[in-house]
Amino acid sequence: MIDKLKKYNAFYANNGSCGNEKYYEVFKYADRKSKLILSAPHATKSFVSKKEKPADLYTGAIVEYVGEQTETSTLIRTKYVNKKELISDYVANNGLENHFFVDVHGFDKNIEYDVCLGICEYETKGYPYLEDIIAIVQKYNLKTIVNYPGYTGKSGFTRRYQEQFGKPNIIQMELKRYLRDFYHNPDIVKKITIPMMIEVANCYKK
Repeated sequence: MIDKLKKYNAFYANNGSCGNEKYYEVFKYADRKSKLILSAPHATKSFVSKKEKPADLYTGAIVEYVGEQTETSTLIRTKYVNKKELISDYVANNGLENHFFVDVHGFDKNIEYDVCLGICEYETKGYPYLEDIIAIVQKYNLKTIVNYPGYTGKSGFTRRYQEQFGKPNIIQMELKRYLRDFYHNPDIVKKITIPMMIEVANCYKK
């Protein structure tokens, strides 16, 4: 597992996390005909708010691996380009808006939570699959919170999806770095992160 994650990560980590500049599209879509799409919009560096945004390290490899293991479709940024290329535009332009999304990000901030779930301005009650994901995360003894300030999805794909399509079908999932770093924490990633993410993907098959 760890060797495969490292192999996948080499694609996104290339050239200081600028990704594979020769790849023909900014986003790589693997269509496995699932109702859920796992996405990693910052698997490489990106151009946001007129400046370069660092990559959410290891998210591309994790999403690619979990998608493969669960037969879940994935949508992952492949490379840095010096212009605004939004995942929400890719979704709209390719007719993917009728899917559910778990949008995987990473954070390094020193807060007491391990996983932050963002649903923007929708109410938590009745939000699709939110309770399932919270239960899965807690099963692994990870501290989680919904709409922690700065991680609500208001400035990214979550808000744009909701505004464009008027549906609460997306959850922004922020993972603390120690849960993503399979170079320094291979046992944690192997025993906690990947099994947890597999359960998250599979819960959408209900």
